[in-house]
Amino acid sequence: MAQLSDIKEFIKTVSEAITNSLDIESLIVDENLTIVAGTVDRVKAVSEGLMQRVAETGQHIMVLNPRDDVMCAKCSEREECTETAGLDCPIILDGKVIGVMGLICRNYDQREKFITKRESLLSFVQGMCELISSKLAEHIMLEKIKTQNIMLDQILSTISDGYIILDNESRITNVNMHALKILGTNEESIKGRTIGEVIPDLDVKSILHSNQYTSYDEVKIKDKVHDIFITAMNNNNENVGLVISFKKVDNIGSRIYSKAFQNKQITFDSIIGKSSALIDTIRLAKTVSNNKANILILGESGTGKELFARAIHCASDRSENSFISINCAAIPKELLESELFGYETGAFTGANKSGKPGKFELADGGTIFLDEIGDMPFYLQAKILKVLQDRTIERVGGIKQKVIDVRIISATNKNLEKMVAEGNFREDLYYRLNVIPITVPPLRDRKGDVDLLVRHFIGVYAENYKIENKTISKEAMDILNQYSWHGNVRELENLVQYLITVNKGEVITADSLPKKFLRSKGDGYSGSEDSRVLPLKTIEENIINKAIEKYGSSTEGKLKAAKVLGISKTTLYRKLAEYNNK
Repeated sequence: MAQLSDIKEFIKTVSEAITNSLDIESLIVDENLTIVAGTVDRVKAVSEGLMQRVAETGQHIMVLNPRDDVMCAKCSEREECTETAGLDCPIILDGKVIGVMGLICRNYDQREKFITKRESLLSFVQGMCELISSKLAEHIMLEKIKTQNIMLDQILSTISDGYIILDNESRITNVNMHALKILGTNEESIKGRTIGEVIPDLDVKSILHSNQYTSYDEVKIKDKVHDIFITAMNNNNENVGLVISFKKVDNIGSRIYSKAFQNKQITFDSIIGKSSALIDTIRLAKTVSNNKANILILGESGTGKELFARAIHCASDRSENSFISINCAAIPKELLESELFGYETGAFTGANKSGKPGKFELADGGTIFLDEIGDMPFYLQAKILKVLQDRTIERVGGIKQKVIDVRIISATNKNLEKMVAEGNFREDLYYRLNVIPITVPPLRDRKGDVDLLVRHFIGVYAENYKIENKTISKEAMDILNQYSWHGNVRELENLVQYLITVNKGEVITADSLPKKFLRSKGDGYSGSEDSRVLPLKTIEENIINKAIEKYGSSTEGKLKAAKVLGISKTTLYRKLAEYNNK
């Protein structure tokens, strides 16, 4: 745990400045009454007297008549005491006393000044204690950031994909070993050089100086063509750098790289499907678009909750203003508060010198989308509730409140009612968010939409990957229509990217489908008695897949499936992994 001794030089500077400006001796000790800095030696008094009491009670003590004051009664040096007055104040961090600051008068001139200005001196010393506390908090934050950076570097080195990080001048600032292997070079040879010098065929200017978030390209390196994605790093709506990733197409996360999410003007026409379940959901979403009430979008992972949120914003009277999206589960808990509410100058070490507005400020006049709201830390839920009640926000490290006009759309695939009952989600916040609930149906309940989505994504990614458009055979489409789509539209989109990449012909056939789709072909199992005799493992697999199809592939759905099947969660995950690896 961090201690005052970690910022000893800063505390020493503070102590000397106090003595020089007030002409009064000063002393600062830690929670164990060990002297950290000061202009006077007060060791015995520290161990037996006033500072120990301050450390124990957390309350300041002011003595105007040493030796005669009741506070000095137990001091072993009372009769020989040379102090004429004094003040001791606690240094508090996170509700705990971590040290004490004292002012000590040594003569009667100092005492007269002290008595005359004792109220202002008390406020001044308390302010200095808060300054030291804030400095230690900054030090703790900086150490955490250093640790995180080390961890991130280690994680980057273990990722199987190649990564190159550029600054806003296209110069290489970081690169992992997998990218170095692809480039056939070492870190010392390329760090600091522009990406154009290292990969001449790659042009990053278009995305670095535009509002695009991601871009796909193909580059030739040592006679081999690589698929790469270029992702912009944004700060205060300004691109400050780029991340270049060498990725296999079938491993691409569709939410990040989907064409739909690169397009800022998402309308209800962007939502592909004609099933009655989807049409009913769209009709409800259109009806409430211009309503100012908060919306809670529910649905399994991969159903398109953010797509609905963007369409609602576009159809509302706020469409000319910002739509700000933030994933509450994707940002470290210790950084989420500053991301949401922003921070003031000097709020913590490493902060932008001019401060930074949070997502709520950026969304003023528009819409903020809080995705995965069920993962919002409990302590932050109270601050979100305050925004909903007062329509005001306060930056981290700030003292001013700002009135904002923001519509909140939140989304989750978790059961918030259950979380409320278990005490993991605030009940008052739940009812504030859940004014208008909209449930996005899973793909398995959207009859006829699989055909439309498959053909739509084939066209999108054929154009994106610069290949000829393809068709899909009836047999392959029949298999896809029978599949349960545990990952919903996101899983289907990933599959299409895989199919148009691995299938070299004009027609995507059933043989091109991954094995898990072919295994489900024509097994005829419906959960009831079957006239055919099947291997026990096949029957077990069919039953488990049927349970997953019924309860969904979310964490909560898998827990329900395991409970109904009478097996542990660990066993269920192990068996699902076995089936997928066949």
